[in-house]
Amino acid sequence: MIEPNDVMKVGEEDWEQFKKDAAKDELYYTGPGDLLDTAEGRAKFCRLNTTGVFRKPDPSYPGYKIWVFNNQGQGMVVKKRSHVDPRLMEDIEYDADGKEISKSFEPA
Repeated sequence: MIEPNDVMKVGEEDWEQFKKDAAKDELYYTGPGDLLDTAEGRAKFCRLNTTGVFRKPDPSYPGYKIWVFNNQGQGMVVKKRSHVDPRLMEDIEYDADGKEISKSFEPA
């Protein structure tokens, strides 16, 4: 299984193959339209991934990261650059079923 942080370990020469392999793994976070965009997908991500911090490049903001703080089987927090004000980070907390509990903002 590909871990979300594996993207940070791939060299330029292996990038294209890594993307092909990652696309086959349903837990790999790929941005809009991926597993974390639905409550069912978030619940599955939360249940199957270990407790820890995951990150990947933010497709909406090149050069920035999306952070996922996962507490296995309990819930998660997704932090990403706000679309309303790019100077802020949007922190969305989800329960174990993938339902939004709260949303807050902090300086980026």
